Amino acid sequence: MLKFAVVGLHGRELLFLLVASMAAAQSGSQFDDLLPELIARIGAAVPAGAQLAVTVRDGDDVEEAVVIRQRVTTQLAARGLRIGDAGAQTMVTIGCGRNLRERVCVAEIRGEGRDQLATVTRPLDATAAGRRDAPLALELRPLLSQQTQILDVAPAGDRLLVLDVTAIALFEQKDGTWRAARSRPLPIARSLPRDPRGRLRVEGARVDVFLPGMTCNGRVDQLDFTCGNRQQAWPIGADNTGIEPGRNYFKTPQGAAFYNAAPLGAAVNDDAIALDAACAAGSYVVAVAPNGRDDRDDLQLWRAADGRLVQAASPMVLPGVLTALWPQMDQTSAVVVTHDEAAGRYDAFRASISCSR
Repeated sequence: MLKFAVVGLHGRELLFLLVASMAAAQSGSQFDDLLPELIARIGAAVPAGAQLAVTVRDGDDVEEAVVIRQRVTTQLAARGLRIGDAGAQTMVTIGCGRNLRERVCVAEIRGEGRDQLATVTRPLDATAAGRRDAPLALELRPLLSQQTQILDVAPAGDRLLVLDVTAIALFEQKDGTWRAARSRPLPIARSLPRDPRGRLRVEGARVDVFLPGMTCNGRVDQLDFTCGNRQQAWPIGADNTGIEPGRNYFKTPQGAAFYNAAPLGAAVNDDAIALDAACAAGSYVVAVAPNGRDDRDDLQLWRAADGRLVQAASPMVLPGVLTALWPQMDQTSAVVVTHDEAAGRYDAFRASISCSR
């Protein structure tokens, strides 16, 4: 059984490990590659912010059912949905299996007087089975650079939303480069903390913006927002009460402070998130550690095995110091933002796990 840990960033603010009972797999599930699509379909079928009761049929493999439920609930929580049986408005029952031709996962969604069905299949092939043993590597793809500090980046269809410390901007791709099409200043009446944090959540045409002590809701196309000085849970895949004004760390409902969260089997000293590999089964953690130089950090990939973390790939040297690390909603990629102090710029990247051949 893995534990759930929340960690600080390079000791600049705090290092706090919270251990909570949370079942998770050490070896992954044979249905890992189906779950991101299934979760996306569930998320599209239920109202934003709804509370769900999630059940996974265990069939002949109780351990795998536990793995699937952990994957599903973590990623649904990252979409802003609440998970819990008490007062649940929607019931989600999931079953996964295989026949002679394919693997299949089905979700029955019951709520608001109607039943819906979401189905995802993949054909059986020898290649999929071999992916478990393929060598892994971290892949970093550049998105954009600017002088103003970037807090978060989120895809919006074929466009890109960028949240920085002054505004939220909508970027469009022209000649292979992301260029700002329009922007709106952030209605921030108070100063941000020394190491500011911000989060974007895009659901179709809707976008939510999370800032310390403030939440904004609006539409992608118009970039029109309604903001309020209210503190609420951020979509980070762990229970939290948001970030207080002037702070840059979260608190659990019990009052414990933490910086970021990931399913871990051992202590990690720096910022860490959970990430799924589309090409390999298992539980993975992407962590950032000091490189030994003041102007660089390392991005590291770990795999959970036998209750501990094992290095899964060679560290990647980042082109600067990490300032933001956020998993995307399907948890198959993450946004990485670094600061190159010498060049005076912030760089945003998309990080993912690839299988080398």
